[in-house]
Amino acid sequence: MNQGHIAVFTDHGRNIPYETLISYYPVLFYTQPGKCPASFEQIAITEVQSAEGEHDIKLYVVDYQTREDELKIVNQIRSIRSRAKILLIKDVVRMKGDFPYEAVKGDGILRTFSYRAGYPNELFAEIQHIIHPEYPILKDTIAFILPIFNEEKRFMHVKQFLEALAELISEDYIHASINFFDDASSDRSKALLHDYRSIVMEATDTLFTVGYLEVHQVERNTRKAGLFIEGMKNISSDYYVFVDADNSFKTEDIARLLTIAQNDYYDIVIGTKDLTIEDRGLVRRLLSFAKRNLTRTFLPKGVTDSQTGLKIINRRVVPRILPYLNVESGLAIDLELMYAAKKERLRVFQQPVTCIEREGSHVNLVKDSIAFLKTMIALYRRHR
Repeated sequence: MNQGHIAVFTDHGRNIPYETLISYYPVLFYTQPGKCPASFEQIAITEVQSAEGEHDIKLYVVDYQTREDELKIVNQIRSIRSRAKILLIKDVVRMKGDFPYEAVKGDGILRTFSYRAGYPNELFAEIQHIIHPEYPILKDTIAFILPIFNEEKRFMHVKQFLEALAELISEDYIHASINFFDDASSDRSKALLHDYRSIVMEATDTLFTVGYLEVHQVERNTRKAGLFIEGMKNISSDYYVFVDADNSFKTEDIARLLTIAQNDYYDIVIGTKDLTIEDRGLVRRLLSFAKRNLTRTFLPKGVTDSQTGLKIINRRVVPRILPYLNVESGLAIDLELMYAAKKERLRVFQQPVTCIEREGSHVNLVKDSIAFLKTMIALYRRHR
């Protein structure tokens, strides 16, 4: 049985080891613009004709760092075979509006794939999924991303939440991982997590062996913003669950939000806590009320609360969100995320959830409120 060929058009800018990753199919390489003696278009036409005339091409992989060259190759392929299957390789962080579907000719399958060097096998899984949709090997994966910063004194709450989350995963979400992001803690938070991870790994079976519980480090304190950006850039998952690690949210609420997200209609699902939060003082309630009114114009339809510690993001919209996010936004990264969702016309669902205000919060009411207002102004200037 002839399994066909994979034709790769690339400038090798991303240094992807295609022959190693695509071991089952013969790989044919074409067109490196810097080495072309003739014009790029002439070489592209000749090579596409050669590929179509001499080989059984099951899939074209187009991997160029320049969008203009990428589109030229894609449309040369489609001009010769309108239903050719094409996989576009992209960076995780792209330019705003870099979604080429309207600029591509033909009516064959066109997929974009965000390549992460840390997850090389995903490329082959994506290729198999396109060529043989009848034999799915892709599974829905969930990445729980939990921020920590100087949690040594509150580590009991972190441990309790981790145990509850592990129980939820073991029963219902076995293709999930727990990822702690340490936001440059100055205490023993990271060491305590590593110690706890070692205990868990030694005491449990294979469920915990592959990426189940990982601790990531952010080089400098970003007041939450860097955790969002680094999490989506460097972790590969179908759903990203961002949740505070101090056991302030119930796993039942997380499960409800996941059920909504996995129906795949909504791009982002958030848990709003302002109307349900327990043990919150009068001053914080008043500040929260003021923030909701100030930020209303930045939020997508149906969303009233931007500052929520629980949200789920679908993988498919990550490249559209990341260009809007700025590591300097600090705690206002939630607002920036909602603004990105509004600008990109994403579908966002808001669900009330129970939340307990834990002692020892790192939020400074005065300083963080001033910083929040500054970020709102910067957000308006940056994206207007």
